[in-house]
Amino acid sequence: MPQLNKESLDQAREELIAARDKAVKALRGAVTRAEQRGNELFQELVKAGEALQEERAKAQSKLQGKAKAGKTSAESALETLRQRTAELLGLPTRDDVEALNKKLNTLTRKVRKIEKAATGA
Repeated sequence: MPQLNKESLDQAREELIAARDKAVKALRGAVTRAEQRGNELFQELVKAGEALQEERAKAQSKLQGKAKAGKTSAESALETLRQRTAELLGLPTRDDVEALNKKLNTLTRKVRKIEKAATGA
């Protein structure tokens, strides 16, 4: 067994301290690198989330536009069907009823005017 002298102990202690210092530096480097990569990953996830949100908003807007166009188309088709049904049944159209209302109002005014003239005479 080799003899332990002060020089070999001092040398071993210096090597141990140097190894410890290297390990501490390596640990600090690993922590720093992990933080950097964690921050990079976080930023990538934020960008991916924002892109997904934009895509979802565009898709929703597109669907709303299609739904609105479909609603308008359906309303138009329903109005056409209603008009055709009314024609086939011989029912008056909205325009016919409005024209009759105008004539009725005109006749009502004329009758009142005649009544007023007859009562006043």
